[in-house]
Amino acid sequence: MLASVAQRVIVIAFLGLLFFWSTTVSAGQFAPETKVVAQLYKNHGWMALTAQHALFGEGLRSESKLDLEKYFAPDLAGLFVADAACVVRERGICHLDFDPLFASQDPCVTDLEVRYLSSGKVSVQFKDPVTNETTQILFELGIIRGEWKITDILYRRPAPFFLKEMLSRPAPKG
Repeated sequence: MLASVAQRVIVIAFLGLLFFWSTTVSAGQFAPETKVVAQLYKNHGWMALTAQHALFGEGLRSESKLDLEKYFAPDLAGLFVADAACVVRERGICHLDFDPLFASQDPCVTDLEVRYLSSGKVSVQFKDPVTNETTQILFELGIIRGEWKITDILYRRPAPFFLKEMLSRPAPKG
């Protein structure tokens, strides 16, 4: 009888830990910040699947400020739009010479994961199928007019830099 009581206690403790662990993971996976970043990749991550940009579009580079503000803070959305205008004006690359979702000029990825880190911090990690190299991009978010919006993106390669800082530099002169 003592053995069956001990077994029940162990099973109950195990189920309790399993429940605690699963609710902790679920809470992080579905945090509002995570949903914003996941939706951005859902709607614009196709860039890593095709080289037919003429058929599918140019992704974030061709979006209006209004469309960008679905995901990004107004100031960051404005910097994207300003860079796109600079590209047209200068007929070449201005600040953004890579896809901001993949930190690559020619994105091709596998095993993409969006993870909640802490309030206002979300990580996106993926692998390059050719080199098997892992890339991690960190998203910073803030609440703007009652909604979570991406306020900046931190890239770690080749050296750490923030997207907002890069886009805020004076426009290059052609």
